[in-house]
Amino acid sequence: MASTIDLAAKKKAADDAMAEYEAAVKLTHAEDLKTVKELIARHSFTVTDLKPELKVGRGPAKKAATPRKSTRRKTK
Repeated sequence: MASTIDLAAKKKAADDAMAEYEAAVKLTHAEDLKTVKELIARHSFTVTDLKPELKVGRGPAKKAATPRKSTRRKTK
């Protein structure tokens, strides 16, 4: 019975810690967004200026696989 109470207490503590973490993330997100908006206004950045910095690519190009040899018979 004691282990069940301990597990419940630990679960509640973990949930509380997760809620605090999520609140902190939301707060820093809001503060960072405010900072970015201030910098954009201060330096008069435009969408054209920011587009290369915000561009999300598909990652580096994959190398082509080595060509495989054909299994067809060569005609003479």
